[in-house]
Amino acid sequence: MKKTLTLLAVIFFVATSFQVNAQTTYKFGHIDSQKLLQSLPEFTQVQTKLEAEGKAIQEQIELMTVEYNNKVNDFVENEKLAVGNPKKWGDIVKADKEKEIQDLGRRAQEFQQTAQQKIQAKQNELINPLLEKMDVATKEVAKENKFTYIFDITTLRYFSEESIDITQMVKAKLAAK
Repeated sequence: MKKTLTLLAVIFFVATSFQVNAQTTYKFGHIDSQKLLQSLPEFTQVQTKLEAEGKAIQEQIELMTVEYNNKVNDFVENEKLAVGNPKKWGDIVKADKEKEIQDLGRRAQEFQQTAQQKIQAKQNELINPLLEKMDVATKEVAKENKFTYIFDITTLRYFSEESIDITQMVKAKLAAK
């Protein structure tokens, strides 16, 4: 009898705990972080700064490319000269010109790689504060509206119609600051 009562008590406890867990509701929200980021006034300033940096780098790359092409063309034209022509380079000058062309090509390639890394670092430096600001506002909206989860639709393939779009709420929160 005592075992039966204990067993019934355990079954009752387990059954009621599952029932309580089954009644727990979750509130899901989603945000379009790309759309939100692009709507921030500061984002336009970031883009302008990055475009200016990119333009300066592109101009430098173009100058290096013109210099490289000119040296290659000079080399090719000199190769076309007949043997015995006084303007034709000797072996030592020719080897020096080849090395000069190779060095210039290597420098241009290194410059381009370094420039891309610097642009990426600059982009991170300028955008990270905006992302942090968005993150804080998103957390505040989620807490105020009792959301269990907030998903970013830029990385989701599907979200339910039951999920609430909080992009405008976060945008309003950011505008209020």
